[in-house]
Amino acid sequence: MKFNIFLINLDRSTERLQRASDQIEKTGFTFERVPAVDGATLTDEKIAEVFDAETAKRRFQYDLTAGEIGCYLSHIKCWEKIIDDNLDYAVILEDDLLLDRQFASVISTIPQLKSDWHYLKLSCPFKPRPYKATETVMGDDNLDVSLVNYKKSPTGTVAQVVSREGAKRLLAKKPPFFRPIDIDLQWSWEVGITIQGLVPYVADVSDEPSEIQRIAKRKELKQRPFNKLKETVRFKLKR
Repeated sequence: MKFNIFLINLDRSTERLQRASDQIEKTGFTFERVPAVDGATLTDEKIAEVFDAETAKRRFQYDLTAGEIGCYLSHIKCWEKIIDDNLDYAVILEDDLLLDRQFASVISTIPQLKSDWHYLKLSCPFKPRPYKATETVMGDDNLDVSLVNYKKSPTGTVAQVVSREGAKRLLAKKPPFFRPIDIDLQWSWEVGITIQGLVPYVADVSDEPSEIQRIAKRKELKQRPFNKLKETVRFKLKR
């Protein structure tokens, strides 16, 4: 199967690129750097084109920051490259990652999966999310790797695998968007794909300051708490 590893990295984040490169190279894999969309440089016109402000007012607790918009657009670039490069799938990484030593073993099991899949989480860096294994394959060093389903997928997009079919479906729906990418993906029935995971997880987020938060801190934005409550109820009913 034809695949590639994409590393999302801002042009100005040279130190992050070096740290991420060192980690990936130790796994024995090569990668392609994908220049991230810098939210700090987005024009008002571009933001209006891709960010659905009206839906955000009705359904999300704040208007996205420019950094969050840039992050979403960076992942869209990767999805487009999957199609343009005629890949079966791509491993998409962000440059603030911490890779586990089992990364290569877990990645090597992907062609063994018998189930059709769209989007595989390789990390759960924040709130733990329960899962149920649906298929188990064996990686290097007799490592058991499980394909898992979630009731609610983990947040964070530091490491994931996206199939060609998954990329097609995501691009058919986005942009515009009104939520951060990781929250949007939790609403999988709205974005048109199934979100699953590969366990054991093989990536985490470093303790470096977030580039997204450097541009604007979401906690400092005007909040719409009623939207959060309403959407929590909506999610539970739809799920």
